[in-house]
Amino acid sequence: MTGLKYVLLASLLLSQAVHADDSPNTYVSTPYIGLRYRDSTLHQDNLSDTGHAHTLRLQLGYLWALTPHLAAYAEGTKVWSLFGRQYNDTTGRRTPYPAEPDPRSSELSSAWIGYADDVFGIRAGRQYLNLDDKRFFSANAWRQNPQSFDGVTGYLKLGNTTTLGVDWIDQVNRTVGADFPDIHQRRWKLDGKLLHLDQALPLGTLTAYGYFIKNLTLASNSVRTEGARWTGNVPLQDGATRLSWTLEAAHQNNYDNNPNRFSLPYHLFELGYGLPALSARLGEESLGGNGHTAFNIAYGSGHSFDGWVGVFSIPPHGLLDRYGGVYGDLPWHKLTWQVTYHDFQPVTGSGSRYGDEIDAGLRANINARLSLELQYGDYRAGSFSVNQRKLWLLAEYRYGKQAI
Repeated sequence: MTGLKYVLLASLLLSQAVHADDSPNTYVSTPYIGLRYRDSTLHQDNLSDTGHAHTLRLQLGYLWALTPHLAAYAEGTKVWSLFGRQYNDTTGRRTPYPAEPDPRSSELSSAWIGYADDVFGIRAGRQYLNLDDKRFFSANAWRQNPQSFDGVTGYLKLGNTTTLGVDWIDQVNRTVGADFPDIHQRRWKLDGKLLHLDQALPLGTLTAYGYFIKNLTLASNSVRTEGARWTGNVPLQDGATRLSWTLEAAHQNNYDNNPNRFSLPYHLFELGYGLPALSARLGEESLGGNGHTAFNIAYGSGHSFDGWVGVFSIPPHGLLDRYGGVYGDLPWHKLTWQVTYHDFQPVTGSGSRYGDEIDAGLRANINARLSLELQYGDYRAGSFSVNQRKLWLLAEYRYGKQAI
């Protein structure tokens, strides 16, 4: 990481930005300890061996509050594979088993210096980047090795209801971890500019964005994505129930050094309705494809979309995911649950439906620091891949607050 460049740039900008004010403290010095154990049971119809992945992640971080608005943060992540590796960790060493891409790794996962107040903020260094619903840019928190970005990010309040975000990133440190055998998969060198404008409305928030990514390591991931998103919720029936929605449309083109030529659409429609204890949602996400190239989500999250089993890298004919589910709360240990059904089809071409999937999850927050979680996904193949089932059991302990 070209950390010195970031620190010097941040120091120059911060010297202009730091000023005395009476706003509440933004930063407080605090340590962070995160420990997550995951037991994954993996079945795939075309493989005779069932996979068993036992992985443990330890994260140690510390936030130094240099002033109420100026801080520095550093965090390391270590991932172990326990009880042998009876799963394909995607390093190519355990191929007879189903895949769970959580290889062993040790890395500096976050290291930044930043300033933030009610009007202006800037952060320079290695950091997690989560935009909107995390579809296009995400830390990929589901994976044991998080994804981080090296660069300079910032925001500026243009008024009480308008916020402009401007980011420059020159490297993505991917979820395969820092010890992955293929160095070109560990990290990609980038020249990325991200523009993000949020406008609060009487009903919800309207977001406009433009992401311009030149990938110097893998040119086929150089893309330009521009779009808009409207999210909101309103109480109904004297506040007894709530209606929520997300409407998003985007378009993606090849950018700069990408050798391919494409112009692909994207949309997401989602509607939710219900009580806190029991609610339902219906949605449709469409990622375009022209038969040769699909909509690129290389820097975003996958597990929260397209089903939990993780069958899909977006196929060349695109992916249409129509889904519906129910979710809610139970009174014991702040227990939350959800069940979702997905129907997968191509966006273009005359191919038959890809398949469908049922996902079910249960999470118990034992106390403020300890949580237990169960997730199950069952993908039933149509014209794409093979039947797959995955069961995850997680136990996570957190002390302090992670600076993200």
